[in-house]
Amino acid sequence: MSGQFPTSPNFRSLNFTDNRPTLLNQTLSGKKQVRQIGSQYFSFTVQMPPLQQEKAQEVFAFLQKQKGSFEDFTIVAPLDNLGAGKSETDIQVVGSHTSGDASIVLDGFTASQTGALKAGDLIKFANHSKVYMVQSDIDSDSGGALTVLISPNLVASLADNEAVTVNKPSFTVYLENNEIMYSTDASGFYSISFDVREVIT
Repeated sequence: MSGQFPTSPNFRSLNFTDNRPTLLNQTLSGKKQVRQIGSQYFSFTVQMPPLQQEKAQEVFAFLQKQKGSFEDFTIVAPLDNLGAGKSETDIQVVGSHTSGDASIVLDGFTASQTGALKAGDLIKFANHSKVYMVQSDIDSDSGGALTVLISPNLVASLADNEAVTVNKPSFTVYLENNEIMYSTDASGFYSISFDVREVIT
């Protein structure tokens, strides 16, 4: 692991992709045969805003330290989730869950909170490098608990009382390209963009 990507300044733009390696065959009769051939992962292209030289050199040096695709690093999701419970900091898993589960019980939310988590919110469990996406809006009950549907299914088991990040989780990623580049012009501002892929450790 080679550090956390700087959180300031925020990205200028982010092209976010959900990847699900799938093998598809279609017969002459038109029937479809399909199967998953790999685990789901997220990837994204980051475009930084125009940077002054000092900040550009800091960012470029961090990327250079990754040795192309060799090192893994963390990068924080740049946007807040939409769930009403995104500011909660004591969310925990209720009970144990095994790899492959997609329905996870959580508690620690404000009681009877409408839309505690929203479809598309990103969450992360403490012992996982994997980030998961919430599949549907869910309210907390009178005890502050809820059952969330996630995608993809769990890639590893969960223990009772495991902590959960419900806003701006950190992705564990690596650079998809072994070359990095910046460009600049007469204005003195620098432009940097790069591609990363989530890695499950």
